[in-house]
Amino acid sequence: MATATDKELQELKDEFSALKSELSDMGKTLSQLARSASNEGRDRIRAAADHSREQARETWGAFEKEVEERPMTSLAIALGIGFILGKLLDR
Repeated sequence: MATATDKELQELKDEFSALKSELSDMGKTLSQLARSASNEGRDRIRAAADHSREQARETWGAFEKEVEERPMTSLAIALGIGFILGKLLDR
């Protein structure tokens, strides 16, 4: 015959088991949330990097076009920038 103490002990064991299960479920949920946030962050970074690459390609293309259309002006500008940098770095 089970005493009141045995019943209370069994109830505590059952509650502890339920708590353990709930904590495990919470851990799984937190893990899924962290994974989801990580994936979202990675996707945002990739999108930003792709956008930056595309802008760099467009800028480089515009630069090449400008140099092809005005080679002497481009050469004079490059010479002037080189001269100025040379003077600045000479100090």
